Amino acid sequence: VLVTMDVLGFPAEFIERVANRMSESTGLNRSQVLFNASHTHAGPVIGSNLRIAYEMTEAQSKDVADYTSRLEDKLVRLVQDAMQERQPVRVNYGETEASFAVNRRVQTSEGVVIGANRSGPVDHRVPFLVVDSEAGQLVALVFGYSCHCTTLRGDNYFFHGDYAGVAQAWLEERYSDSVALFVTGTAGDANPYPRGVIQLAEEHGAELAKAVDQALTGPLEPVTGRLMTALDTVRVRFQQLPTRSEWESRLKESDPYRRKHAEFFLSLLEEQGSIPQEYPYPIQLWGFGENLLLVGLAGEVVVDYGIRLRREFPRQKLWVAGYSNDVFAYIPSARILEEGGYEAVDSMIYYGQPGPFDPSVEEIDVEKVHRMHKRLASAPGGNYEQ
Repeated sequence: VLVTMDVLGFPAEFIERVANRMSESTGLNRSQVLFNASHTHAGPVIGSNLRIAYEMTEAQSKDVADYTSRLEDKLVRLVQDAMQERQPVRVNYGETEASFAVNRRVQTSEGVVIGANRSGPVDHRVPFLVVDSEAGQLVALVFGYSCHCTTLRGDNYFFHGDYAGVAQAWLEERYSDSVALFVTGTAGDANPYPRGVIQLAEEHGAELAKAVDQALTGPLEPVTGRLMTALDTVRVRFQQLPTRSEWESRLKESDPYRRKHAEFFLSLLEEQGSIPQEYPYPIQLWGFGENLLLVGLAGEVVVDYGIRLRREFPRQKLWVAGYSNDVFAYIPSARILEEGGYEAVDSMIYYGQPGPFDPSVEEIDVEKVHRMHKRLASAPGGNYEQ
């Protein structure tokens, strides 16, 4: 079961509650359900996601808790209904392109800033699945792109699916008996260009949807063979964490977010006596026979991961998705950690993480994907989880 949501992100505890209820009511193994957030910046807050970023009143916090609870119930019912309505289908895989993603990390004399870096790495690929009934009726389109849903900036105070929502709506209007599902790729360091207003979100979404629509008549690759699933975690380390005195000194800083960040971890020290030095990072693999592998990575994964993994899996069609199962931080590559900037350092404040990741994070995650892939084909029943 693939569950996609037009939300900014979701914390691990929310996903585990939903997954446990789904397993109890449907018998699905945890590895057989993949959750992906479109990461629209015009979507509702879910649970404790980005806990430092928001200044909320008590009433607003209650609204968030109420909405999160309703969403949990809705997702459980959704999957229960989907499992009851299963039918045999034919699945084909294809790829096309969209052009509006641009690398957003700009090198300046004062360090890396967010802008439009046309010479930086970016992934314009649009992988997609076409799901047809046995009678040839289009049932679903699943498509992905590696770009932030940030056509709308932070000064737009309304709900909107951004370009991903527009693309899904466009395809569902074009194919009225089908459902369109958007899967966010390795979008951590890519923004739409240009951006800023709803009209641009509509234009980008239409470009993406039309690219998928036009590719439906092109060469597609049948997806056959056994469906195999795996879910595992790996421990990723933070860099050297601040001492108690360093946390206390941050309480005097002018930046309100850094003060709030320090308050949070000082309270954690009081309650638990220590701050975790590692984070349990979930990785999910879905193998579609021998020819297609979907890799679901947690967090805001930068494009270097998608580029590297496709290079290291040359014999398969590889679809790399970020923002899967837990959106808890940016996942920078070793290169980006060395360069610094928002994705490497500053973003950890807003996500409520104690500090930047150790540069080993890239090797640890990529090596884990390789180990899981080797084990996948020999797993009893075609799935495993740790």
